[in-house]
Amino acid sequence: MRLLDSTWSEGMLGAALVAALACGLGCGSGGTQGSGDPALIGTWVGTVADGSATSPDPTPWTFTITSTDADVKMGTLAAYKGTYVADPSTDPKRLTVNITESALSTYVGQASNGIYKIEGSTLTFAANQPGVATRPTDFTPTPDGVTLVFTLNKQ
Repeated sequence: MRLLDSTWSEGMLGAALVAALACGLGCGSGGTQGSGDPALIGTWVGTVADGSATSPDPTPWTFTITSTDADVKMGTLAAYKGTYVADPSTDPKRLTVNITESALSTYVGQASNGIYKIEGSTLTFAANQPGVATRPTDFTPTPDGVTLVFTLNKQ
């Protein structure tokens, strides 16, 4: 089972810390903490694709977004929490999450940079692992697990 593979789990948690939306604190000009896109606020549930042959993983992910914070769970595991900055004025829209709590202590204090789009009640979010300075440019997961893509439905 993939969740027992520590390298895969760390990569999933890291990128998720996107993944936060969960994602990309420090998203650049135009975004301020907790500002930018009220459409993100709420609870989103879905799956993640990591670019592997077994993608998407069926483990449910839950992103709970408030006006200032992101709380991300992988199944029942509290993957990470943090503050976020969204910039909906860019194409694609940007999201950065500054991680304040994580199941992986090495991610605390790191930023996860991501992009997102909302179509109806579906949020698609691509995020890089925490600490990776770059941001995804499209919604394609990478086989190395650096970029994960979440497909989430608003609850």
